[in-house]
Amino acid sequence: MYGFRWQVVVIIIIVLLVQIASAGFFMIKILSELFLIQFLWVPWEVQELLEILSSFGLLFGVISSVVLLSIGSRRATRINDQLQAAAGQFYDYVDRQFESWKLTPTERHVAILVIKGFSNAEIARLRGTTESTVKSQLSSIFRKSELSSRQQLVSHVIEDLVSAIPEP
Repeated sequence: MYGFRWQVVVIIIIVLLVQIASAGFFMIKILSELFLIQFLWVPWEVQELLEILSSFGLLFGVISSVVLLSIGSRRATRINDQLQAAAGQFYDYVDRQFESWKLTPTERHVAILVIKGFSNAEIARLRGTTESTVKSQLSSIFRKSELSSRQQLVSHVIEDLVSAIPEP
């Protein structure tokens, strides 16, 4: 369940059951008082004890919810940091590849936009140039990289990245 160990899932279920029972107790008590029905035909001392236990149950539920939210928030932050690191490593890898091909800064930018999936028209609009300029830059990129198409450029980058991932 969302990457939690089974013990945590069991605790969450127990906390939820305690909260449901506590809320149910208070709802029955309120409804019985609203409709002037004697509550469960139990002595008032037992009712007071049940109220105290139910209050602690609800308080325990609130506290455990805060703890679980805190754990989830820290986990999300850690995962986000890992993704940012991976994105930085991806950029470094692509940049080293572009260096080995001796691409100019303009060609690097165009190649990145191609890898991101932009069309020639979109690249031209983003860069403030014409499509023919983008086509010329792509031809230069393909010549320097010894690749012949956009698909080869993208698959070359992805293939090298995937091959660098250690097998389990």
